[in-house]
Formats: sequence, C-alpha cells, structure tokens
Amino acid sequence: MNLIKKFFTSSTKTADKKVVVVYVVFRAIAIFMLINQIFMQRWGNAFILVLTLVLFAIPLVVERLFNIEFPNMLEMIIILFIFSSTILGELSDFYGYFKIWDTALHTLNGFLAAGVGFSLAYLLNKNAEGMNLTPLFLAIVTFSFSMTVGVMWEFIEYSADRWMNLDMQKDRIITQINSVSVGEEKNTVLHIENIQRTIIERIDASGNKIETVINNGYLDIGIIDTMKDLFVNLLGAVVFSVFGYLYARHDQKRYKFVRNFIPKKGSKELNWIVESP
Repeated sequence: MNLIKKFFTSSTKTADKKVVVVYVVFRAIAIFMLINQIFMQRWGNAFILVLTLVLFAIPLVVERLFNIEFPNMLEMIIILFIFSSTILGELSDFYGYFKIWDTALHTLNGFLAAGVGFSLAYLLNKNAEGMNLTPLFLAIVTFSFSMTVGVMWEFIEYSADRWMNLDMQKDRIITQINSVSVGEEKNTVLHIENIQRTIIERIDASGNKIETVINNGYLDIGIIDTMKDLFVNLLGAVVFSVFGYLYARHDQKRYKFVRNFIPKKGSKELNWIVESP
C-alpha cells in the first residue's frame, strides 16, 4: 500500500500540496487509460501512456541527480505540459480539435527547456571555482540546450511514427510540391501546384486492390509539422535566453520573475560540480 501511495504522490522535496494533488490526479488518469489501452491491445497508445508516467518523474530525477530544487511554478508547468502534450494532445486529439495546441506546447517547450539549461549553466558558473562565464555565453548555452531538447523530441516523434504506427508528426494537406523524383529529366526540380486530388493505391493481405483518395491536395507526412515545431521551439528558446541574459547581466537584481522558472542549488554540497582540491 505504501508503494502505491509513494508512486502516486512521488514529487520533488519542495513540491507543495497543490503540486502533489496534480501529480496524483494525472497519474491516476494515466494508469486508468493505460489499463484500458492494454485491454484493447492498442500498444501505440499504451506506449505513450508509459512514456507519460516516465516523464512525470523528470523533476524528481533531476533533483536527485543534480541536487537542485525546483520552484513550484516550474514543476507545475512541467507536469501540466507533459499531460497536455501526451494525454490531451495525442490521445484525446486536442491537436486535431485545436490547431493552436501543438504550436503553443512546442513554444512552451522551448521556453521551459531553456529555463532548465540556463539554471544548470548558471549554477555551474556560480559554484564552480575558477569559472566566470559571461552572460552572453550563458545565453548561448541556454539556447543550444533548448534546441537540442527540441530536436531530440522530434526524434522521439519520428521513432514513434516509424516503429509504433502512430502519427505524432502530424499530416497536413498541401496543394503544391517541389520534387526531383517525379521530373522527366534527371536531377531537375519539378514544381507541381494547384494539386486537386491524390490517389493512393495499395494491396491488402488478401491481394485486393484498395484506393485511398485525398481530396483538395497532396498529403505531407510530417516534414512541415517538424519544421514548424522546431521554429516555435526556437522562439521560446530565444525569449528565455534573452531574459536569462538580462538576469545574469544584472546579477539577479532585476527581472526577478525569472526565478520562478529556474531551479536552484539544493541544501547538500554540489559534489558533481565542485570537488575539494
């Protein structure tokens, strides 16, 4: 019984009661849906739910590995983001119902990842002997960290689509393409516009010919969605990098709201950063 309670209430040491309640509710929903998806043998959806439960442990794992404390606002935003992107976005099709949903979440992801990257570099700069990184360098590290996280997430989406038969890299209908594969001359780009219909022919397991008609254009299978996600991730990363630069430039005296998004050093010695000579 204690193990079950510990699983559902697992959070960082600094999490207040509101954050713990959100953890309990979200994990209960994820477990209920996971059992349901396993029962219906929807293994792709089950994978997303397992991934969701794993992602919920990120703040706690980071806290223990790096001995840092998460502000309650940051921890709350992280778990809300995970729930909104996987359970609401993927499994409840909020991405389909609300076109802005995916864009907003990837922008927020760029902002949050930049906050984590900035905090790690900022703590290192403040606690490691002999280090004096400039605010500009901290901003560059912040931006690079956020974009790396964004790219890694796109790898996860591609892998899930490729191996789990999902559609995390969302399709969209387009009316024009540029291709060297369909041109009459080798290595010549053929521009096709005003596409009205695409017909896909396939053979099923019984050898029957099946046609799928896509009206009003051609089906892009993910590249536009991926590039849009990376672009808005870039916007989020730039915004936080600018605030992080100003925060470091003024040595925390101004832009104090940034602290709500920055984990701070824990009470124990940062042995992973500073070693005794």
